[in-house]
Amino acid sequence: MTSSIVTLAERQLAAYNVADLDAFCACYHSDVRVMTGEDVVRTGITAFRASYARKFARGGFGATVPSRLHHGRHCVDEEHWWVDDPDTGERRGGVLLVRYLEQDGRIGLVQFLEW
Repeated sequence: MTSSIVTLAERQLAAYNVADLDAFCACYHSDVRVMTGEDVVRTGITAFRASYARKFARGGFGATVPSRLHHGRHCVDEEHWWVDDPDTGERRGGVLLVRYLEQDGRIGLVQFLEW
């Protein structure tokens, strides 16, 4: 049986990869917290949506998840991401861990961990 946090992680990734801002944001709680490392960098769906709106309008990005761990309300993805520079067309990318925590049927916390 797939847990709800895994379903949410899958849905938000699919929406991200087709730049569907509405479907992407629908996976997140109205009080979502976004962390980079140990720092909270954004709170609330309005700020969250605004932070992705320009990127989604521009396109030229994507991600894959070759491995995922989950337990209860927690999910951690190994994410391989890429983005095309809109001016040069040059592609750059990287790998990071993304942690999700389910809250009331949505993603309430997303934490980006670089190594």
